[in-house]
Amino acid sequence: MFRLKYLPHKKDDEQIVFFLRRHWFIIIKIIFVYGILALIPALFYWVLVNGAEIWLNNELAKTFLVLLGFTYYLFWWLLLYHAWLDYYLDIWIVTSHRVINIEQKGLFNRFIAEHKLFRIQDVVSKQQGMLPTLLNYGEVHIQTAGSEKTVVFEQVSRPHYVAQETIKLVEWRKQIVAKTMEKMEKLDEMEGIE
Repeated sequence: MFRLKYLPHKKDDEQIVFFLRRHWFIIIKIIFVYGILALIPALFYWVLVNGAEIWLNNELAKTFLVLLGFTYYLFWWLLLYHAWLDYYLDIWIVTSHRVINIEQKGLFNRFIAEHKLFRIQDVVSKQQGMLPTLLNYGEVHIQTAGSEKTVVFEQVSRPHYVAQETIKLVEWRKQIVAKTMEKMEKLDEMEGIE
C-alpha cells in the first residue's frame, strides 16, 4: 500500500481517502490475451510438422525458424511487460485536500497531475457494457477549473461510489476554504480598523 509520507507537498492534516488502480479484471484480460498470443508459435510449429516437413529437414530453415521463434517471444515478453507496467503504475489518489493523477505512458514517460479539491467543478461516473456493469468497474471523470480540464480514473472499481464520495469531499473542502476566506477577510478588516 502507498504510504502518505511519500506524497509530495503533504499537508499536516492530509489523509488518503482513495488509492485507486484499475480493476483486477483488466489484468486478467491482459494475461488471457497474451496467453493466447504465446500459443501462436506452438500452433505454427504444429502446422509445419504436419504439413510442411520440408522446412524441418533443411538445417538453414530450422535455424531460421528457431531464430524467428526467439524473436517473437522476445517481443512478446516486452509487450507483456509494457502492458503490466501500464496497469500497475497507473494510480489515482484522492486525499482530503487534492486529487493526484499518476499515469505511465510507455516505458519512460510518466504523467503526474495534482488538482486541489476546491477547484473541482464536476464529478461524473460512467459504466458502459455488460462486463463493467456485472463486475462493477468503470470510469470517473473529474472536471476542474484549471488548465487540465478533465481527469479520468480509468477502469476503477466501484466508480459510482468513488464519484459520490469525491463529490462529498469537494463540497466539504469548499466549505472549509470559504470559512477560511471569511476569517481572513475579518482579520484584514480588523487590521484596517487599528
